[in-house]
Amino acid sequence: MATLLKTLADVKKYVSVNANTAFESIEPYIKQADRKYIKNLIGDTLYDAYATTAPTGIPLKVYDLLCEASANLAQFLYLPLQQVQVSDTGISVAQGESYKAAEWWQIRDLSRSFLEAGLQALDEALKIMEANEASFTGWSATAGYTTFKEFFVKRTDTFNEWFNISNSRRTFLALRPCLRDAHHNYFTSQLNEETIATINLAVAPAHKKVLEFLQASQVNYAVAKMVDSGAFEITATGIFQKADEYPGYKTKTLEQFQLKALKDERLSAGEEYFKKALAIIEANPTLFTAYEKKTDATFVAPYNTKSTVSF
Repeated sequence: MATLLKTLADVKKYVSVNANTAFESIEPYIKQADRKYIKNLIGDTLYDAYATTAPTGIPLKVYDLLCEASANLAQFLYLPLQQVQVSDTGISVAQGESYKAAEWWQIRDLSRSFLEAGLQALDEALKIMEANEASFTGWSATAGYTTFKEFFVKRTDTFNEWFNISNSRRTFLALRPCLRDAHHNYFTSQLNEETIATINLAVAPAHKKVLEFLQASQVNYAVAKMVDSGAFEITATGIFQKADEYPGYKTKTLEQFQLKALKDERLSAGEEYFKKALAIIEANPTLFTAYEKKTDATFVAPYNTKSTVSF
C-alpha cells in the first residue's frame, strides 16, 4: 500500500535515524503504524489521497502532522526489533565494538517517547481537522465521524468542556460506546426523535440552553459508564485512553473507592442536568411542539457518597 512516508529522508524529517538504517528495514513498520493508528481515524479516502499527493493550505498542516505521527509510531513499533538480530540460528542481542546494548529502561523510555510524540501529533492533526471540517470532506463523511451526529455531544471540545480528556480526539472516539449507551438508555426513552432534532438545530435561546444542559448530562452519564469499561486510565486530572503496550504509563490511577465515588457523582450530575433540560422544555411548549411528557419518567438514583473527588 502507498504510505505517507516514502523514503528514509521523509522519516528523518521527524525522527533521528541511524545513518546505517535502510528504509527497507523500517518500511514494514510504517505500514503497520499507518494501519493501526492513522487510517482508521481519518478514513481510507483521505489517507489514500495524502499518500498519493501532498495537499496545500490548511490540509498541508494536517498532512505534516500525520507524517510526524507515522514516523514516530513506526519507530515505536520498530524499536524492539532494532535491539536484536534474528537469524536461522536464533535471536541475539546486537553488540558492537564501540558501543553496548542499551539498558532495558533506556529502551522503555525511548519507546514511550516515540509513542507519546506520535499520538500527540495525531491528536493535533485531528484537532485541526475537527475545527475545519469543510477542508476535510473525505474525513467528515466517514462512518467514524458521522456516527456522533445522533448525539448531543458531537465534538471533542464539547466533551472536554464538561470533563477533561485533554482535548484528545482519540479518547473521544474511544468513548463513543459510552456516549451511545447514555443516549439510548437515558434520552431516547423520554425525548422522541422530533424533539431531539429540534434541540440539535438549536434555533432559539431556549433550544441552545436545553442543548447545553443535555450535553453536560450526556458527558456525565458517559463518564459514569466509562468507569466500569476498563478501557481508560482514570486519574486525578481526567481520562486517558489506555495504551495497550504500556498500561498505566500516564500516571497513577484512582483507587477503587474513588472510582465508585466518581461514578456516583457523574450519575447524579447527569440526572440533574437532564432535569434542568426537561424543565425548560416543559416550560416552552411552543418551542418544543413534538415533546410528550412521560408520566412514568424515572432517573438513576446513585448512592450519595459525599465524596470530595473533583475533576
